[in-house]
Amino acid sequence: MKGNRLDIELQGLVNQFEKTASAEKFEEKKKYYNSLSSEMQQKLYDVIKPHCDKYFESESYKSGNTDKIGYGICCEVLEMCGMSGWVIFLIILLVLLCLAGAAAAFWFFYYKRKMGGRDEEKEIESTVNTANTEHDISVETY
Repeated sequence: MKGNRLDIELQGLVNQFEKTASAEKFEEKKKYYNSLSSEMQQKLYDVIKPHCDKYFESESYKSGNTDKIGYGICCEVLEMCGMSGWVIFLIILLVLLCLAGAAAAFWFFYYKRKMGGRDEEKEIESTVNTANTEHDISVETY
């Protein structure tokens, strides 16, 4: 009986998806929907989903109107407007690319310079040899 009342109310609202409604109205509906059993929630979801799919193709949804009844039912009550799998995948990929970039910057600016600097100092010291230069100053001239 509890689920039938919400089902009838939501079915009546389906015909009015393009009309404007307040957010408070849908907060009450959302609390009521969340208080239902998962079986009743699934039944309502299955009944309303085709109507929401039609609403998602409408101009009011595409333009971003969040004060419409369709948006309130589909996105706020039934929570159908979450992130898609591709969006989540792209976010994860972006985070991994940032981490890879940070690791490459660390390697190039810190680790490579620190380790490479030691090798360069050894090469410079080995090339500077005053005994093999051609401009020797003789001690006899003093």
